[in-house]
Amino acid sequence: MTNMSGNKSHLQLGRERDLFSFHEEAGSGLPVFHPDGTVLRNIIIDYLREVNQKLGFEEVWTPHLFNADLWKKSGHYSSYKTRMFLFKIGEHEYGLKPMNCPAHALIFSSKPRSYKDLPIMYSEFATVYRNEQEGELTGLLRVRSITQDDGHVFLANDQVESVLRNILLAAITVLETFGLKDLSVNISTKPADAIGDPKMWEIATKTLIEVASKAGLNYQIAEGEGAFYGPKIDVHAKDSLGRQWQLSTIQLDFNLGERLGLKYTDRDGKEKPPLIIHRALVGSLERFIGILLEHYKGNLPLWLAPKQVRVIPVSEKYSEYAKIIYQEIRKSGFRADLDNNSLTLPKRIRNAVLSGIPYMIVVGSEEETTNTVAVRDRKGRNVKGIMLSDLLSQLKKEDQEKLIEVQTVKILGGNIKNKSKAGMPEPGQREQTQDQNNE
Repeated sequence: MTNMSGNKSHLQLGRERDLFSFHEEAGSGLPVFHPDGTVLRNIIIDYLREVNQKLGFEEVWTPHLFNADLWKKSGHYSSYKTRMFLFKIGEHEYGLKPMNCPAHALIFSSKPRSYKDLPIMYSEFATVYRNEQEGELTGLLRVRSITQDDGHVFLANDQVESVLRNILLAAITVLETFGLKDLSVNISTKPADAIGDPKMWEIATKTLIEVASKAGLNYQIAEGEGAFYGPKIDVHAKDSLGRQWQLSTIQLDFNLGERLGLKYTDRDGKEKPPLIIHRALVGSLERFIGILLEHYKGNLPLWLAPKQVRVIPVSEKYSEYAKIIYQEIRKSGFRADLDNNSLTLPKRIRNAVLSGIPYMIVVGSEEETTNTVAVRDRKGRNVKGIMLSDLLSQLKKEDQEKLIEVQTVKILGGNIKNKSKAGMPEPGQREQTQDQNNE
């Protein structure tokens, strides 16, 4: 399956790389993630956790369903009922959560709060459920089980501008770190189903515009596309195929705190409802993974690749040396595997390239004799006679700096004079002949 540009879709890439699958018997729009797909999810989550901690968020966990009374109180029941999964347990109606905000509000309300406590910031990598229409489901890009990198900030009026600015700049940094650098900003205004005081809508929208302006960002107004509880800033990114994606969202809510009876004590000893900022830095993890796979055409950068290195012995004779190299790579913290099967060397190299593995380490007689390795990247660039410690040091630098493209010649210290393709054929080279010999 290919997309309109002729490139492979994320569904095909996901199958080839054994990342995830969909199953008719499980239901539409419900992906299951395989080991390598789960590794990729966790890499993204771990990075976002670091960002959340720097911003001051504390991570929480909340259940997947709540009594419908909570959704009625928050306003989601009336606005989202047709997209919620609702069912009875005894005499009570429950709903799988389509949002996390009411659950985070429960944590805020669990004890008295003072202005000295604010801002209070909760994050959660939570799966929510929305009854999307069958015809709208599109692989990972639109699913019914949505894992959000969600976050909510409960704060006072005088804290809004600085918190919004910090989150907005963090969102831009996050998207650029993932290699999405062609960004634009929309500010979405009051929709037709809006709740709350129109004057507060004006104030909130003006605040978002001021934050974007002071951050030096160009923005466009998206009339009527705000959330029902408040206006929002959306960050859009253009991928390598020229498609625009709405990813980060930051929503300013002056309604939900009051609807849910949330209160804090201000400097004058009076009780007030907090304002709430809803934010997601990448949005749905499923959708984001689909976007990244197509953006990179399946060739994820080293720091994102579920398998970073594959060790390939030239023949069974060098399996023990290959195993030693493999173990050293794993000890150094890299995600690696060892291809010790009986396929021809060109076929095994070809399989590694098709799997999107950034680096292949090939070892044979010369490498075992000199206690070195030959390294090849998935673009076909080769360098021989490299000390493993030197290679690992440079790979660690590439991994930690989150470079978005493999840099073989660069990471090997410009060791281009040792470049060699001996024993390491291009993908497909002599493949047909040798495959026929194996049959």
